[in-house]
Amino acid sequence: MPTATMPSKDALQRLLDGLQMFIREHLALARSEMKADLRAMGRDLAVCAAGVPALVAGYLLLMFAIGYLLSVWLPQWAGFGIVALLNLGAGGSLTLAGMRRVRGERVELPRMAEELRRDREWLAAAEARGRRGCRLAPAGLVESRPACRSGSAMNVEEAMDA
Repeated sequence: MPTATMPSKDALQRLLDGLQMFIREHLALARSEMKADLRAMGRDLAVCAAGVPALVAGYLLLMFAIGYLLSVWLPQWAGFGIVALLNLGAGGSLTLAGMRRVRGERVELPRMAEELRRDREWLAAAEARGRRGCRLAPAGLVESRPACRSGSAMNVEEAMDA
């Protein structure tokens, strides 16, 4: 059976439509993974934030107690100054360590990475089939064949499934 040909304008339009769908699906997958990650992060932050007011109040009272305790041996201003300097130093070092850690972390999208890996494999296989003389024909114009052999035609859906 002779291979039916499609005008190049129609073939280009189908290719562009397929590429647009391909990009839309990948963006939807990335968006879905990001939403799931952000929801989980939001829940974790809400749980952490619930205890912050009590923690801050307790910390402030402890710092006042230590400042008054030091004022037994030192002037009151010196006792509170020492407590303030220790808090500033500890807070600054914790902030710097946290900033370094955040800069080093990467957002992982495991399903998206897997999908891109499979796409690269499919493109490499399609390129290899193309070098062997396999032609892609428009969907519905060529009878189905299990594999692309030299000189045979394969429709676009078959190529995507292969």
